[in-house]
Amino acid sequence: MLDKTKQRKRLRKLYDLHAWVGFQLAMVMFVILTTGTIATVSNEIDWLVFEQMRATDKPQGESEHTATAWRAMYESISTQYPDGRMLTLGTIGGDYFTYRARVSFESGKDRYVHVDQWTYEVTGDISTLTVQRFFRDFHRYMFMPAVPGLPIVTFFAFVLLISLYTGLQTTKNWKVALWRVRLTKGSRVLLSDLHKMLGLWGPWFTTIIILTSFWYLFEFGLRVVDHSLEPRTPKIEQIKSVQGQVALSGEQFEAAFNQAQGAINGWTITSVHFPRTETSALRFQGVASNPLLRDRAHKVYINPATLAIVEVQAPQNLKLSSYLNEYADPLHFGYFAGLGSKLVWFLMGVALSGMSLTGVLMTWKRTKSSHITRAQLATAPLFLLSALYFVFWIQRYI
Repeated sequence: MLDKTKQRKRLRKLYDLHAWVGFQLAMVMFVILTTGTIATVSNEIDWLVFEQMRATDKPQGESEHTATAWRAMYESISTQYPDGRMLTLGTIGGDYFTYRARVSFESGKDRYVHVDQWTYEVTGDISTLTVQRFFRDFHRYMFMPAVPGLPIVTFFAFVLLISLYTGLQTTKNWKVALWRVRLTKGSRVLLSDLHKMLGLWGPWFTTIIILTSFWYLFEFGLRVVDHSLEPRTPKIEQIKSVQGQVALSGEQFEAAFNQAQGAINGWTITSVHFPRTETSALRFQGVASNPLLRDRAHKVYINPATLAIVEVQAPQNLKLSSYLNEYADPLHFGYFAGLGSKLVWFLMGVALSGMSLTGVLMTWKRTKSSHITRAQLATAPLFLLSALYFVFWIQRYI
């Protein structure tokens, strides 16, 4: 009898902690969850907004893009924007997206230039301020610099962990709660059923978000002490340049591409990063058989003057910490399997955001509170700080 009493008291404390965390910190948590959810499909939203990003239909029988196709896109952009300095060129994701180059101009403002990978025609240019950029920066930093933005956002992974643990510990009859949504028992019961059902279907997803958020905080902590998980970037001897950038002809670009393609077995190049200084190498990035690794796991550095390979980076020659680092983004944002996995992550994000909202409504109905609490007021300055930094953040794009 005593053990049962202790167990009830323990569960009550866990329930009270679950309710307090979910209610008092709900404003910031809801913003972080919803912006992250939208960020998973933000490129697709951009596709709807900007017709420049819409590729023509893929021709039947078309295989992977060859060096010749990449050269055609490179030359098309170079011809269309002779006064621009190409910084990057690469794919955005699915075949329905055009390829994108980031081009710098003398005005000091970069533009995204899009080129159809099937026709090699430039479809136009857009601002670098896109829906994707807005929601990624809002979600990751709340528009702040890395300090204090990233520690603030990743702190809420601890809050999410507490909510997950206390919620699972205090949910009874989970086999029933997995499927039960009572529509005729009043709004309080309906909210409770929705909250439990969403929570019980999503622990795997919540765990991924928590672990990757902890990893981002760990990576940030290493950067603070001047240690990066990213392998060093090789330097080359200073070479002649035009306007600070090595001028590559189409033929040289194709030759460099072929060199890089043959440097790693079975990989597909997804992006090219052009030298930004006279000692920088031409960098090719791509993917191989493991879709959970981002394209920065595979890199080939080429000397743009001699077209000789400077260095090759592949997952098998990375340190363990650097190797694990390449899993974080694909798992956190769910883009490892194209649109399908993005939609799964989006739906699970909607469910997680919905849990935050239903939890607040449940507590409000239970307590009948109509006033902002002290704890909620204590988090309000974060939004003021975010709004202040947003003014400086937007200056980069206007």
